[in-house]
Amino acid sequence: MMPPSLLTRLIGWLCAPDLREEVLGDLHERFVLRARREGEARARRRYWRDVMSFMRPSVLGRPRLRMPDPAMFRNYFLIARRNLLRQKTLAAINISGLAVGLASCLLIVLFVLHEESYDRYHANADRLFRMTTEGSIAGKEIRIATAGTQAGPALVRDYAGVEATVRLYREGTFHVRKDHQVFKEERVVFPDSNFFQVFSIPLLKGDPKTVLVRPNTLVLTETMARKYFGEQDPVGKTLTMGTRGLFEVTGVCADVPLNTHFHYDMFGSISSVKMRDKWLASGAFTYVLLRKGYSVDRLRAEMPGLVRKYVGPEIQEFLSMSLHDFEKKGDRITFGFQPVTAIHLHADFEEDTEAQGDARYVYLFSGIALFILAVACINFMNLSTAASTERAREVGIRKVLGSFRSQLMAQFLSESLVVTFLALFIAVDLVVLALPAFNELTGKQFTVGVLTEGWMPAGILTGTLLIGLAAGSYPAFFLSSFRPAGVLKAAAATGKGNRGFRNVLVTIQFVVSVSMIAGTIVVYRQLQYIQNKKIGFDKEQVLVLHDTYALGDKRESFRQEVSRLSGVEYVTAGGYMPAGLSNNGTDGFRAEDEEQRQSVPYRMKTYTVDEDYLPTLGIQLLAGQNFKTRGNPDGILVNEAAVREFGWKNAVGKRIRTVGDGTPESRRLLTVVGVIRDFHFEDMHHSIRPLVLLFGQDNYQMAVRVRSNDLTALLKQIEAGWKRRTDSPFGYSFLNQRFNALYVSEQHAGRLMGVFAVLAVCISCLGLFGLAMFTVQQRRKEIGIRKVLGASVAGVVALLSKEFLKLVGIAILIASPLAWYGTNRWLEAFAYRVSVDWWVLALAGLLAVVIALITISFQSVRAALSNPVQSLRSE
Repeated sequence: MMPPSLLTRLIGWLCAPDLREEVLGDLHERFVLRARREGEARARRRYWRDVMSFMRPSVLGRPRLRMPDPAMFRNYFLIARRNLLRQKTLAAINISGLAVGLASCLLIVLFVLHEESYDRYHANADRLFRMTTEGSIAGKEIRIATAGTQAGPALVRDYAGVEATVRLYREGTFHVRKDHQVFKEERVVFPDSNFFQVFSIPLLKGDPKTVLVRPNTLVLTETMARKYFGEQDPVGKTLTMGTRGLFEVTGVCADVPLNTHFHYDMFGSISSVKMRDKWLASGAFTYVLLRKGYSVDRLRAEMPGLVRKYVGPEIQEFLSMSLHDFEKKGDRITFGFQPVTAIHLHADFEEDTEAQGDARYVYLFSGIALFILAVACINFMNLSTAASTERAREVGIRKVLGSFRSQLMAQFLSESLVVTFLALFIAVDLVVLALPAFNELTGKQFTVGVLTEGWMPAGILTGTLLIGLAAGSYPAFFLSSFRPAGVLKAAAATGKGNRGFRNVLVTIQFVVSVSMIAGTIVVYRQLQYIQNKKIGFDKEQVLVLHDTYALGDKRESFRQEVSRLSGVEYVTAGGYMPAGLSNNGTDGFRAEDEEQRQSVPYRMKTYTVDEDYLPTLGIQLLAGQNFKTRGNPDGILVNEAAVREFGWKNAVGKRIRTVGDGTPESRRLLTVVGVIRDFHFEDMHHSIRPLVLLFGQDNYQMAVRVRSNDLTALLKQIEAGWKRRTDSPFGYSFLNQRFNALYVSEQHAGRLMGVFAVLAVCISCLGLFGLAMFTVQQRRKEIGIRKVLGASVAGVVALLSKEFLKLVGIAILIASPLAWYGTNRWLEAFAYRVSVDWWVLALAGLLAVVIALITISFQSVRAALSNPVQSLRSE
């Protein structure tokens, strides 16, 4: 017979802590007596009246919380210190686990903050956008990072909400001459004259309003100014920029920060170059600065009108069809506006400035940091509650002597904070030691000083405080809940009451560990797959010679000399080499028999190659014939993807016409003379696209297939021939290295994933080791009795291990679908990928079981081999 529970809880909340037990006891006793004499219904009504009698100001006004005496805090920390020294193994496991978790978290925070910081330093970053070209043609989506060269001026002219636009026009590599020295510079760009007014790159010398106004003027970064002119003032001096001639240095700017989506060293005036004034031609990187209060969504809504006004006439000119007919076929052209702060992590555009980051890895490693930290906190919670037997009597005595539960919780939370802050100090030291290796793994240049800048110190301390409170909250709640009567009679508090919760936490730990092991295996398999997959050509033993335009009219003689060297099989002067920037482009093509139907052209990659291109790269000819030295200049080779695009059964002899820039002379009629096997000329994030090979020679680079046992000597011979013809720097690379470099971000991610997976497993094993140790201690008498009764060592080991292995098995069942889903989502970024086979998940689970078994066995075997007399002699 119980009184109304709601009223009981209410009076417990209202009553002073020191009177609560006495008042509740009296009320309950009175309720039982009334129920027996007058009936339960009447007793309940009287119970209501009794409770309401406590609703007095003297009760309600009683202070609920009192701030502890500062001396109590000193006492808490003194007790915490003593407990750490008394339980050294437990303290070592807790502190080391938290230290590794915090260090891992700090390293990942450095990485994530760096990735998220790109371009945020610009004063107007919130109003600065990059204009992109988007849409679809012939059913294929297009997303290009540039816009037509006339787009920027048109926006300023037509829309009042646009404050300014800046175009960056890129031409490629320059051989820069100063006196008798020639340097190769790849980071050269030609921006509009207001570049330094829109972008927050400090100008150290020169006027930002006029520094790039005149043609053939140049601004150098501080590093470049020192490289070419030493400590002299470079302003007013000249440099020869390749075939562009003399440029006058009119300013010096600070080096472009690392956390910028573009990195240029030389800024030439855009009036120095001639750009195509077409909206549908290759354009410039166009940045748009909006006026304050003007929404980018309003500007996006205006784009259909801009397309009708400027793009429509060009579609009519190029394709001989109206914009209406173009869109009626399901095709479209529009312009997008990407926040400049989003470019680095969301750079899924063609023709981008440089290789960018990937938001998926930011999310992935942020999750890993939280998981590792959670695993470390779970260790602390599990081990603290598992050790409850040793603290039970202490809690009972303190309660008998008058300690409130809030005071006990404060004590245990203080101990948690001591452990956490000790772990933080060790974690910072670990970060300092690990930072060089971490920089190598990520390809970044982090410094320890970042941890002391801005809000970081306060953030780290606050985060550590919250972690300490979170990790210590459950142990504090659990330990402070012991009833003094039970623990002092040695009848309670063996830690069994919270075993179910501990089991859940152990399972969560191994769910994280198994998932990370499986993810690491999948990433490794994918990297091995893309490095070993047949790519349609032979990338081994191919030497690529850079910037052969520097040879001028001596280029052909150099080619002939190289081809005669011992160890050289083929030399091609083709303008494109797979896996690298080169003189290549995209053009529109229409089959001749479709021209009268005004079909939308197919967009295809085009490369200029010579007759030695196929044998040099080992590309297979499937039908027709290769180019000849003096063959048909209008003959072309197409790959299988192009044949499928046009829907041909027999491609040889088919004719197609280029769209060009709309002028009659640009509309060439070409004849297919051969079909080549598909080969990967881009990374494996993309499927093989249609490709058209045009006949001719390009002055950008050469490729040399070598068969030599002494590659060093051969390189010296080639370099000697180069230096006899030009004083420009000799540069080369190997095709296989360039191809592997396409997957640098994946390689970094794979290595990081592996490292953090190992750390997560190690932290989990630390916790498992501690739990196994406490389990053995709690069951040592049982083990002794079993051994006396004849139990074998193997039987005792199995007895102690099976409970933990059962939890690992449950974790494997939970982690397997999670790992399968997560890894498949990551693999979706690759057009060519491995499958997540069942054995991958099984292997991850098996590794987890083996690691857990080894960890547990250290304690269980030790217990099984112990002398039972030691545990039973006091019985």
